[in-house]
Amino acid sequence: MIEALGDPSLYGVVVVGAPGVGKATFARSVEARLTPRTHVLHLHGSTDVTTPFGALAHLLARLPIDAADSPGAIIHGISHLISSDAAGREVLLVLSELPALDTMSTALLVHLLISGTAKVLVTVRQATDMPEDLVRLLKDGLLDEVELQVFSRAEVAKLLSGVLGKRVTATAASALHASSGGNPLVLQAIVTEQLRSGNLHLAGQVWAMKGEIHLSSAEVLTDLVRSRLARESPAVREALELLALIRTAPLAVLLDVLEPEVVAEMEWSGYLRIEASGARRVALRDEYMGEVIRGWMDLPRRNELRRLAAGVIGSITRDLDAEALLGFASSTLNVRETLEPGVALAAATAANRQFDPWFALECARQIGREDKEWVAAAQQRCVSHVILAEHEAAVAALKDVAPEQLRRLPAYDYADYVQELCSALLWIPGGHLQIPGVIAEAGEDLSRRSQEAGADATEIERACGLLRLASFELHVHQGEYAEVAEALEQEYRDGVDLQQRLSCGSLLIMAWAVLGREMEAIELARELRHKIQRAKAQPRLHNWLSEGLFAALLCSGQWEELARMLTATLDQQPKNIHYLGGAAELALGVSYTYAGRASVAIDTLLGAQAQLEIRRNYYGPVLAYSALAFAYAQAGDVKESRTFLELAEKGQGETAWFPAWMAEFCVKMARRWLKDPGAKQSLIESANRDLAKGRITTASISLFGATVHGTEEELLLLEQVSSRRQGKMAAVNRMVAEGTRKKDPKTLLLAASVAQELKLDAVESRCAVLALDIAREAGDSASARLAQQRLDRLVGTVPVLPLTPHTFGPELTERERQVAKMASQGLSNKEVANQLQVSVRTVEGHLYQIFTKMGISSRSELEGTAQS
Repeated sequence: MIEALGDPSLYGVVVVGAPGVGKATFARSVEARLTPRTHVLHLHGSTDVTTPFGALAHLLARLPIDAADSPGAIIHGISHLISSDAAGREVLLVLSELPALDTMSTALLVHLLISGTAKVLVTVRQATDMPEDLVRLLKDGLLDEVELQVFSRAEVAKLLSGVLGKRVTATAASALHASSGGNPLVLQAIVTEQLRSGNLHLAGQVWAMKGEIHLSSAEVLTDLVRSRLARESPAVREALELLALIRTAPLAVLLDVLEPEVVAEMEWSGYLRIEASGARRVALRDEYMGEVIRGWMDLPRRNELRRLAAGVIGSITRDLDAEALLGFASSTLNVRETLEPGVALAAATAANRQFDPWFALECARQIGREDKEWVAAAQQRCVSHVILAEHEAAVAALKDVAPEQLRRLPAYDYADYVQELCSALLWIPGGHLQIPGVIAEAGEDLSRRSQEAGADATEIERACGLLRLASFELHVHQGEYAEVAEALEQEYRDGVDLQQRLSCGSLLIMAWAVLGREMEAIELARELRHKIQRAKAQPRLHNWLSEGLFAALLCSGQWEELARMLTATLDQQPKNIHYLGGAAELALGVSYTYAGRASVAIDTLLGAQAQLEIRRNYYGPVLAYSALAFAYAQAGDVKESRTFLELAEKGQGETAWFPAWMAEFCVKMARRWLKDPGAKQSLIESANRDLAKGRITTASISLFGATVHGTEEELLLLEQVSSRRQGKMAAVNRMVAEGTRKKDPKTLLLAASVAQELKLDAVESRCAVLALDIAREAGDSASARLAQQRLDRLVGTVPVLPLTPHTFGPELTERERQVAKMASQGLSNKEVANQLQVSVRTVEGHLYQIFTKMGISSRSELEGTAQS
């Protein structure tokens, strides 16, 4: 941009961009670079365009009386005045987001540009918002245009990886993108601060975030905000401070506190985000601005603003949606006032739903042991500690409830507490052993309550449903899907309580995914997603649904849809996504590993590993190590594969059955890929254990991995088991078993086609190699040629084939190979003859021998063959 301003063929630069993208800050950065050799003059437009030379009134006042006799004299006088002020320096005129310019100011501006007296720097939302004369200069190429746009999450990741020299985890990129809004200058300031504080640090081979992003201490960002607010009127600055304190309010209520003109000016300047419907809630467009402003306000100023906002706050307490509630709670705590227990509980719940556990804990601390909300607050503290991966603390929070307090709870609330406790116990060593006893004791308590006078039978039954749910979750956690699938389906289909039905349906997705009903699981997940959103169900239902859908999509081979879903999750998550501990990155890396995309899998999994070593979640780092071992084996990197195999074997921790199975499967497949003895038998034993438990899906997958060189008996078992599954991947498994067992290359080629549809390159290559060997042994040259063409196409995408051909194709002589190659490239017989300096008849003879040996009948069939 500075080069453009120095270009003698240009009159200046127009910076175009949406409100809040950083145009003004960008322009100030350019000014700073040009000082002191440049005289900078700011022109200010006005909504009043009837006053001539209004944008230069401050200069007009300095002209002698006789210099103001005519417009021409004024233009000449102001031009001379500007040149004198510049004292030999270059002149830069800056026009920032002008509402309008009067005609004479525009004429003077154009005169200054054409005469070479000055260059211009314009910041504007759209180029068409400028005066027509400037638009014409832009169209004629006399003004350069620079468009500022916010970065997407993927662009932030790419940019930071290039600047920092190492890959940035997707979690860190999402957090930084959310915090900055994608604004380039804000992003630079935030990244600088995170590097300075060590929050963004190099973890092995990737840059990762240690914790939450705090912006109030970022000096560079504070300077950016202060300089932006310095241009605003005192009324706008106070309004921005007020909105930073209360965070959000209905537009109608805000207009009662602030002057409508002030609100309109804030919206025009790009400070506000206003909902299009409903209460039309207003909030600051840029989160970072609110956090920075709150950071510099002292307690007296906060109290002063809170008194000013009394009307807004009163409205918020009557209309407690999540955003308003969190804003109210924050503003109350910021002025060191206490929250009412009911409001504190609601705020803690809302904060946990938005993955803000520290604020949830701060709100929960407002509730005393003597308050009736104490038990519910303990449950929210448990949720916060689970988000923070502090599982022992989560259990301790629940056990910090006195027995007499539990006895005072209504039956349903008591059962809800018990169900929460059972969920928390799953994640501590030996905790699952306590759960049956906890459920049994609670069942006895509910039985006693049902005998009491005035007992509500409906509430007791709903409470008993929660105890059944706790038992279902235990079974699903331990992989005992067959034991509970029928009961889960019955409660989902026929249950009366909506929350219970949705909970059972969410757990059923995982059960069906592993029991061979993958496609039904996917349909159920889609059916439930909208119901859960409408019902505003608890976060754990979303987790159960997501985990089940992940399993179903992965096992059915739909890794591309899974990758799209996970990438969207990373793009849409808030800045505190790091509390998820890289779970989305881990899931994405596992899906790439499953698909045989080793290089991209390794990059993604290294990011997940870094996150999980900082903050473990319920997957733990073992799955990351295991998947990395498998991915490196696929890439042919034996050393790295064995390194991660060792890490996987040393790792430990509580986890659910399915992620534990994935980790074990990846380890076994890595060893299978590395040709370790015993790996095949280990996969078969795993399959047999799964079959005994009805886990058809995982048994089929293990058998498919084991039967790269399978016996007749093993292939028959794979065929039978895979026939009991659903989806295209099940069909591939079955066809591979059948085609290999019956030595049918056409069935294997059909399996390869389905694998190609799923873009499972390693699986396709296995099918093609088997088809090639069998076809060559049977003398089926057509099938052999098709199989070879597939392998030739896959050479660049599969670094190490899971299976290599053991037969050899027809042997061609050196001259025959030359002729075949030229013919396959489209050369005529005469052209081949000329290049080889032989007769056309000789070429025809070579082609006859080639066609005979390869079992083909035309030149087009030569394309893609190994001999060509």
